[in-house]
Amino acid sequence: MSGNRKSEIRNQKLKRNGFIVLYFLFAFLTAHFSFLISYSLAEQSQKLKIGVVGPETGDDAETGLMTLAGIELAAKDINGAGGVDGKKIEVIHYDNKSNPQLTQAVVQKMVQEKVVAIIASPTGWSTFGPVWIANAAKVIFMSAGSKRHIGRSGPFIFRNSLSDDIGTEETIQYAVDKLKYKNFAVITSMRDDETSLQIGGLFRGAIIKKGAKIVSETHLFMGATIEEAISQLKKDTKEPIDAVIFAGDDAAAVDVLQEMRKQGIKAPLIGGDILFTDEFLKRGNELTVGTIIYAGFFPADKSRIVSMFVSEYKKKTGKRPGIYPAVAYDSLMLIVNAIRQAKSTEPVKLRDTLAKTKDFMGVTGKITMDANGEAIKQPYILQAVKKGGKVEFELVGGE
Repeated sequence: MSGNRKSEIRNQKLKRNGFIVLYFLFAFLTAHFSFLISYSLAEQSQKLKIGVVGPETGDDAETGLMTLAGIELAAKDINGAGGVDGKKIEVIHYDNKSNPQLTQAVVQKMVQEKVVAIIASPTGWSTFGPVWIANAAKVIFMSAGSKRHIGRSGPFIFRNSLSDDIGTEETIQYAVDKLKYKNFAVITSMRDDETSLQIGGLFRGAIIKKGAKIVSETHLFMGATIEEAISQLKKDTKEPIDAVIFAGDDAAAVDVLQEMRKQGIKAPLIGGDILFTDEFLKRGNELTVGTIIYAGFFPADKSRIVSMFVSEYKKKTGKRPGIYPAVAYDSLMLIVNAIRQAKSTEPVKLRDTLAKTKDFMGVTGKITMDANGEAIKQPYILQAVKKGGKVEFELVGGE
């Protein structure tokens, strides 16, 4: 065999061996990267990302942080119970500092991070600023505790909050049916003008609907002192007052009670959940006894679900939970319940299933969603009573 022929055979063997090495190397690398990709996808599939937007610093930080704490507690409970079909909840939260531009930026970021849903603090910009982004991206957006109706803002927008419409009606129904009150006076506080005017109007409508009577009405802070306003209320009243409706905040309510008692009006106060504060009871003390309010959450509820939530929240924060962490906790639970029912995180399926939620039992009571994405729930009717030398709210009706 000639030298050229031997050289040619040797070169062919080298090429063949080289191809074999390259083949096995390619096969190894393919298998290796396939494993890494599969592992990455498997790891990703074990997480359901939930976005939270709200202020964590600044003037509204307390509300934003309570909202976040409630959601994180719900995620902990869900993950501790095995997650959602084995998938863990991952809470992604950003501080929007109650700034409209920053709110839109962080919501856009969460959409890019493929969150399943976004839960918003009830603070103004957190709830209203980003709804158009959520609708455009087809991402579930739920406001946890906003007092304003936002369900009609788009098909992917939901609100989990006790409606003041229901709260005022149920409170007046209790006052008329259970306490046999017939004559009401109404005081509207211009200190909180928008909220006060809205709630005052709802109470007024509820009184008329029940066939009761408004015997006198006055407004605070419209060029008149509290003394003058109460004096006018008393002067205009021709019949005994069974209760005084006060649509205003807790600080003003104590001032009103002091002046009412000073001028001889002994009727109890009836108000909204804005009076459900420790400060109201502490500052007003015995003056507040008899006050009737509605609330969306009652931490002293003896039910197992509420007791466990209150206990866990105290361990997490060192504080007793109020309405904001409670409704935030329920908001994540509502979304997870819808995922389980739909057996999917596909946006339209999740939206449609969430909208059909009925009698879901949360820490804030039974929750049903209506066609507009608004929660329908019954209020707790509470009355201030004195027990053991201390004034506290006691459950007298509702949930």
